[in-house]
Amino acid sequence: MSESKVVMSKNNSLLLVVSLLVLVTGVILFYYFSEVRLFYRVLGILLSIVVASSIMYQTDFGKTVFNYVSESKIELKKVTWPTKQETTQTTLGVLVIVVIIGLILWLLDMLFAWSVGTLYGVR
Repeated sequence: MSESKVVMSKNNSLLLVVSLLVLVTGVILFYYFSEVRLFYRVLGILLSIVVASSIMYQTDFGKTVFNYVSESKIELKKVTWPTKQETTQTTLGVLVIVVIIGLILWLLDMLFAWSVGTLYGVR
């Protein structure tokens, strides 16, 4: 491993640790300043998330995560979503099947209860 890769790896690790520290500090400060209005504390935690994310983006791992999210957005645009009618029909079909299976299981349970009761002479 060349010396430049070792330095780059150490810088990546250091940036990831700094990013994590910024995030943890934001969470700690959120609870430490509990007497401050919630709106300002939420703004503070959001600011710490943005700062931690921008620091993490400088690492190889951060760039990989950013590329993964970008490619996921592109893939989501390619998905063919069902129409309202298809969704309604599928939902109704599932509900009907669940009710039918429930009735069948209830009848089988009644049959088994009757047979066991008859076998033991309980009824």
